[in-house]
Amino acid sequence: MSDAIGELFEINEAGTTITIPVAGTFEKWVTASAGLRGPTDLVLVDAANIQLVIGANGGGLYQTIVGITMMGNVNSLKEGAIFVNGVRQQKLEANRQIGAAMDQGFFAPKGYLQLVPTDIVDLRFTADGNGDTVVVEHVVLMLHAMLRDLN
Repeated sequence: MSDAIGELFEINEAGTTITIPVAGTFEKWVTASAGLRGPTDLVLVDAANIQLVIGANGGGLYQTIVGITMMGNVNSLKEGAIFVNGVRQQKLEANRQIGAAMDQGFFAPKGYLQLVPTDIVDLRFTADGNGDTVVVEHVVLMLHAMLRDLN
């Protein structure tokens, strides 16, 4: 089996702002570049829509690797979570409290997902205040195939 790898990333020292209109609602990551990628029939890297799509031959067990450096409104809790087909994966989320102005936080939710062809994986953010912001500076979302379905 060839490795299936799909990666999206962002490096923006000035930060990219994601506005959270309603506290606790998740908003999709807004800017990404395509990184490393394996065969597109296994994982398609869709940077335009900021998502990874499991290809026709890509079903199986995937390790998710996520790293996020961000900041935002003072004294606010920020959260990032992986979504599959628009559904939050609670086992693959993490949060970070931003205490003072210019504080930067890092968090790295990671784990495993059983995925099938056409599954869409993306990264979303929320905060605990209406109109709050999450300002991402460095983000990576990667899927790496561990076992591929052979059916």
